[in-house]
Amino acid sequence: MNLALTRLRLHGFKTFAQRVEIELASNLTAIVGPNGCGKSNLVDALIWALGEANVRTLRAQTPTEVLFSGSAAHKPLGLAEVALWFNNEARWLPLDVDEVQITRRLYRSGEWECWINRTPARLRDLSDLFAGTGLGRGGYAIVGQGDIDALLNAPPEERRRWLEEVAGVAFYRTRRKDALRDLESARLHLTRVDDVLRELERQREPLRHEAERALIYRELRRQLHQLERAYLQYEYLALQQRTQHAQQERNALRETILQTELAIAEQEADAETYGHAIAQLESDMDTLRTVLQSQLTAEERILGELSRWDEREHALHELARTLHEEAESLQAQEAERQQRIAELQAELHAIETEAQSLAPTIQQTEAAAKELETRRRALETAYQSTLRQHSARESAQRQAEQLRHEASQIETRLNELRAELERSYTELQTLQAQEEELQSAVDALESEQAHSERQLQQLSREAQAHMRTAETLRARVRALESSLQAGEGASPAVRALLQAVRKGELQGEFVPVGAALTVPEAYQAAISAALGGAANDILTPTEAEARAAVEWLKQNRAGRLTFLPLDLLSSPQSASQHLATAAGVLGVAAELAQYDPRYAPAVRHLLGRVLIVDTLENAVALVRTLRRQQRAGEFSRIATLDGAVVQLNGAITGGAYANERSSLLLLKAELERTRADLQTAETHLHEAEATLETHRTAHFERQRQLETLRRQLRELAQQRMRTENEYKQRVRETQHYEAQRQRIHEQLAQLDATLRQHPEANLDTLEAERERLQTEYETLTRALAQQRALMNQLESRRREVQRQIETEQRATKQLHERRQSRQTRLQSLQHELNQIESQRAASRAELERLRTQIAHAQSELDIRRAERERLLEQSFAVNDRIRTLRAELNRLAERERALDLQVARNEVKLAEIEDQWRQIAPDEPLPEPETPLPEKPPVTRAELERVRRALAELGEVNPAAAEEYARLNERYAHLERQRADLEQTCAQLEQQLREIDAHAREQFLKTFESVCEAFTMRFQQLFEGGQAELILTDTRDPLSAGVIVEAQPPGKRRQRLELLSGGERALTAIALLFAFSTVKPSPLMVLDEVDAALDGRNVQRFADYLKQMAESSQILIVTHNPITTAVAQQWLGVSMTGGISRIVPYTPPESLLEADGVERRRAIIQPASETTPQP
Repeated sequence: MNLALTRLRLHGFKTFAQRVEIELASNLTAIVGPNGCGKSNLVDALIWALGEANVRTLRAQTPTEVLFSGSAAHKPLGLAEVALWFNNEARWLPLDVDEVQITRRLYRSGEWECWINRTPARLRDLSDLFAGTGLGRGGYAIVGQGDIDALLNAPPEERRRWLEEVAGVAFYRTRRKDALRDLESARLHLTRVDDVLRELERQREPLRHEAERALIYRELRRQLHQLERAYLQYEYLALQQRTQHAQQERNALRETILQTELAIAEQEADAETYGHAIAQLESDMDTLRTVLQSQLTAEERILGELSRWDEREHALHELARTLHEEAESLQAQEAERQQRIAELQAELHAIETEAQSLAPTIQQTEAAAKELETRRRALETAYQSTLRQHSARESAQRQAEQLRHEASQIETRLNELRAELERSYTELQTLQAQEEELQSAVDALESEQAHSERQLQQLSREAQAHMRTAETLRARVRALESSLQAGEGASPAVRALLQAVRKGELQGEFVPVGAALTVPEAYQAAISAALGGAANDILTPTEAEARAAVEWLKQNRAGRLTFLPLDLLSSPQSASQHLATAAGVLGVAAELAQYDPRYAPAVRHLLGRVLIVDTLENAVALVRTLRRQQRAGEFSRIATLDGAVVQLNGAITGGAYANERSSLLLLKAELERTRADLQTAETHLHEAEATLETHRTAHFERQRQLETLRRQLRELAQQRMRTENEYKQRVRETQHYEAQRQRIHEQLAQLDATLRQHPEANLDTLEAERERLQTEYETLTRALAQQRALMNQLESRRREVQRQIETEQRATKQLHERRQSRQTRLQSLQHELNQIESQRAASRAELERLRTQIAHAQSELDIRRAERERLLEQSFAVNDRIRTLRAELNRLAERERALDLQVARNEVKLAEIEDQWRQIAPDEPLPEPETPLPEKPPVTRAELERVRRALAELGEVNPAAAEEYARLNERYAHLERQRADLEQTCAQLEQQLREIDAHAREQFLKTFESVCEAFTMRFQQLFEGGQAELILTDTRDPLSAGVIVEAQPPGKRRQRLELLSGGERALTAIALLFAFSTVKPSPLMVLDEVDAALDGRNVQRFADYLKQMAESSQILIVTHNPITTAVAQQWLGVSMTGGISRIVPYTPPESLLEADGVERRRAIIQPASETTPQP
């Protein structure tokens, strides 16, 4: 396979002060060297360059500790840099390049830089790049010195995290964390929206009643206006006719007056005719103007549509040109790929032809070699038999003497071993007892730690619950403060005034009375009712601010308000203190409320003469008592706790709305309650956090004690294991010597028989024939090896060419699909262009039609405007004649003194009516005298009085209530939609969480089963038998369950990982790590002294398995073991001189690589061997 990591460069990282650049040439590389020379620093450099952010993982305390800190002969460096080059031809990294270079640099100042292929990047980008490869943060493909111990000593829940990394569940956990954060945010926003909706709901019903009253008020005003007009018209006409009747009864002079009046009537009729004609013309002109305006609006709309279609057409043309160019480019690329496929297929055919021609030759050579091997073995058998017969007689006596000497030595050694066995057995029994006692202490402390862990989780959940409660209350406080600052619950004029102050349009201090008071909850309803509309009164420091605010309200027509300048108010005498002893009296309102002392004059002015009584019955009884005693002047009104108010005159106001509207006073009280609740919640939160910190400290202390006991247990187990190994070694040695003693006795008995059975023989002829066959066999073997090597090269090239053909075919298919997509898009664009052209033609036709209609309407309007001007001139002339006739009439009336008094009285009455008319209809004339008088009055004075009484009973009305109610409804509907959106978002996020959990659970369980199978297989390979199993502590919730490792080495009982011996535990952990890589292979694995705890046959099995893994993954292993080093194809020798580490790559010679395991180990450990690297 291709190497994943091809090159690395270090400079200034830890002990690598000088620039080091290494070319990696094999899939299995051993990093060797003495202790303390910097081998693990090389592994740390790899981990750091791959994006590790936790400095403790790098065996450091601060980030800058990874820089070269200097030595006796070298100064510290201010820069550390590590660069890695990865082969990405197989695209195992999500970048479309054949080689990926990762560079990370750190400066002494703490600043750092990171690049991916010379492009600046973040550590998050590195994590995303290596996600799923096993090389990311916490990846299983990099196993450090402490990772084996961490896996062995980790609690079951921590072992699950290793499986999650293999299963790729970390990605789901990140998505779940983001979804939970979004869900929490959405729920918080939903809570805020619900709070505002509840506040608006309390305001809606009262405001709806006000809006209804405002509409009723408008309707009554309209009816009163119409009734007053009809009444005045009738009275005016009646008075005119009475005057005319009186004049007809007089002498003949009245005839002249009558004729004059008739003339006036004729002229007025003409004037009225002209007026009707002018009014009709103006009505027609209004109609034409409306039609013309609608046509002009339609024309503007069509012009806008034409403009938008032109822009869309231009954009579509540009997009079509781009798609056409892309399609042509993709077609050219597809042709190039097809040409490349043809070339590769031709090359593949040539390779297969050559391989087919070479196969018969190999078969012939193999047949000849087998035949020659058969002859050589037969001759070798004869030769060896003859040689043994020849040497048996010469060595029999010598062997007998030597065997007797060996028997004597063996007997002496056996006596020594028996004494040593007795001592080792006694020591082993002592160590086992100590280990069992220490294991009991560890188990007890682990149980306490597990209980502590559950307590910590419970305390953490409680702290989070308190935190959420506090956050909800903070949001409620902010909402109430915002409502209070905006004047919600106050009148529109108050809100407008406060908004002007916030915008800077008004300068000074303006405080609503309701916002200045803090009232205990028990008295809120009473004092709120007592204040009534006065809660909207504004407190100002001086009368200057009040005058400025009044002027602003007038200029902006924002409403009317009452201002209480504190420098002008006088404090009235409070209610008599002796009233506090009356039945049910709770006190004076001004004394029950809390406020800033500056506001005392205003509060005493409003509440100083208001009594607070518990019930309405007691309030009414107190009023009656005081009125009987003629002391009712000692108070202004009485308010009860349920909000009823009894006035001095006995009037009672009470009741409640279905949804009471919040006043400033109630908002202020709710704000104070919420602040108190928030303070309590924060106190609970601080207490919970303190308790959590105390338990966490104790937990960490127990963990430290547990780690100490575990370390002592490991040391004791290692000591016991060493003693046990020594004991077993002495037992094996004793058995070995006893077997040797028995063998020597048997050999001595057989020597005489051997001398009699093997006579002397001539070996020269057999030796010559043996050498000739050996030479011929070696010649055939070398030829066969060359032919097989050539065949392997051809097969390797054939697979490579086949892979390239498949890659090119996939790329060609993708290019073809992309080109088809572009062409399909071009067709849809052309269809859309055709539709636009059709719609544009229809709009142009509509535009022409509208312009024709506009021209015709404009012409009609001009004609009627000219006619109106002509009629106006004639009307003016008639009015001039009317004025002349009236002057004549007045002259005649003066001559008739008898009629003067009556005419004067009538004129006075007519003048009064005209004054009233101008007040109700200033822009309309009174009816002419000749207008027919109805038989009975259209309106009676009783009807007028009825409407006026209805208006008076309606009381004070907020004229803008209807508009306010409409705005509130609009805001309420908007918030309802927003709440629906938030609820939908919460539901979607909850569904997303369920899907994430399901996918993560499925992926985890699938990977868990695969890892279990691979773990069993790897365990059996490394132990040459036995059984191993992974067990979930909670199968119902695998994503939070722990993982227990149980193993059964060959010949032993099944037990948990913690109870195995040191070597067995280490080998089991290695088997589990190898199982991870089997289920999800990583292109690169880095192992740091993972074989340190292994010995003997275990190391050999570990080394053999490394060779198998190297066929699918590139492996870098730091080791001190010559058996592990022996299987590596490349060595990196690390040494240190003057505090600086150096690296010398070394490739063992072919002769050493082809040697068997024993010969390679001997070559590695020879002190003067030429194969030992010299850094």
